[in-house]
Amino acid sequence: MKKTVTIKDVAKELCISVSTVSRVMNGLDRVSPAMRKKVLDTARRLNYVPSLAAVSVVRKQTRLLAALLPDLTTPLYASILDAFEEAARIRGYHTLTVLSHGSHEEEMRFLGGMVGRSVDGLAIIPASPELSDYNVSKPVVFIDRPCDGDGVDSVVVDNFRGAYLAAEHLISRGHTKIAIIASEREFSSGHDRVLGFEQALRNKNIRIRPQYICVGGSTEKDGYAGAFRLMNLEEPPTAIFAASEPLCRAAVAAIHDLKLRLGKDVSLVGFGDSDFARTYSPAITVVSRATGDMGKIGANMLIEKLTSLSPSVGQQVSLSVRLIIRESVWTLG
Repeated sequence: MKKTVTIKDVAKELCISVSTVSRVMNGLDRVSPAMRKKVLDTARRLNYVPSLAAVSVVRKQTRLLAALLPDLTTPLYASILDAFEEAARIRGYHTLTVLSHGSHEEEMRFLGGMVGRSVDGLAIIPASPELSDYNVSKPVVFIDRPCDGDGVDSVVVDNFRGAYLAAEHLISRGHTKIAIIASEREFSSGHDRVLGFEQALRNKNIRIRPQYICVGGSTEKDGYAGAFRLMNLEEPPTAIFAASEPLCRAAVAAIHDLKLRLGKDVSLVGFGDSDFARTYSPAITVVSRATGDMGKIGANMLIEKLTSLSPSVGQQVSLSVRLIIRESVWTLG
């Protein structure tokens, strides 16, 4: 039978004390970054796995974090989770993935259950915009779409700037009949995208047409219905900004079903890059965001709240965005 690797084996391999290895595995600060890296690298090479039960007894912690997110089919969420898990693993934490399917009731079922109460901290892409709905006795970091309120720790992208860039690009290509398909404004992320879009039009003295502002649900079904309605208007838009990955995919499907040519009959800019946007023909111009950085920063922020003697409160990180120009926008005139 293969011998189980212990903390003593890791210490012996490096000729250091067991207590030093223990401090690294428990995420304590009294170890240099160089030594921390050596210990973690050696632990991985030897396939050493800390005992969650033992850690829980010693530190009254499980070293288990919960990542609560809507689904894993959306590329954004999958990318955030991958980066979160990797960053947590490097710091000696395990990640429990919980899917809410966009239901706050599902979130509450987990948070109120035994497993939810046993994790050390939570990273949440919330289903509800109300901070009071997440009144739990655990450290919480919100990712992608934060709840509004005092003392909220969050990692987001500059949604206003991203939408502004999308609209500005369409305007620069001669478009004035520009529509937006966006999810509900109840979250600040969706709200900021609509505001950024509208501000770009105002700055260029382009009329905002109410019939072109299509704000509703966040699913592909909602996006399809929105694009279908827009393109069947008596005076349809020449360009659409689809303010999320699912809405962008749905808009493409509707344009295809209406037998319109993307990048010719109607131009499109999406929010969030994906394999779909890169490989579709024509390739789709998008606002790109650092999804991996959101997950990595979110994990480290949460762990700092757990390990620091004076953790920060109300830390809000906003990451920059950039426009990737491809082939889905036609130049008018």
